Amino acid sequence: MKNKSLIFTIVAIALIGALIFVLNSYTKTAEPAPSKVENQTKSNSSNEVRKVGNEIGDIAPDFTLKDLNGNTVTLSSLRGKKVILNFWATTCPYCKIEMPALDKFIRAHKDDTVLLAIDLGENEAKVRQYLEGKGYQFTVLLDSDLSTAYDYKIQFIPVSYFIDKNGVIRAISNGAMTYDEIEEYYKALSE
Repeated sequence: MKNKSLIFTIVAIALIGALIFVLNSYTKTAEPAPSKVENQTKSNSSNEVRKVGNEIGDIAPDFTLKDLNGNTVTLSSLRGKKVILNFWATTCPYCKIEMPALDKFIRAHKDDTVLLAIDLGENEAKVRQYLEGKGYQFTVLLDSDLSTAYDYKIQFIPVSYFIDKNGVIRAISNGAMTYDEIEEYYKALSE
């Protein structure tokens, strides 16, 4: 019986791996129109031209999403502020572990930083239920159709983007962070 369970687990892992490979290959060939992701933008800090993209040194892709109160938030409207984008979901155990550290961080930096926690593809009721009673001080946005996750080419969560006052991505954290790690990544926004 144990051998059957082990064989089933190995087969399941292999199938999941193959599915991830196929989906990853699909997303590379089915990218959005070049005008949306590959356009060029001048950085506010110099005459340097930067591309819009999801890598360090790129202008962060713009988006407009709704928060849990129905308010619209557009990334480009936050220019002049330091921004942290954290992509997460209620089903992600590492996201749940990371959230208290993110909350502690934003409480210490709320005067000069905006933290946007972008939930991926879940309905508002589920997100509200998860957050109930936690008292987090960051803004939660709903990426219901995953268009923002697609623009940022999110492949796993949690992942966080640290964006400077000019809209340039200065650091990316793949995986859950501790408070000290958030502070370390945050230093890139002051350089």
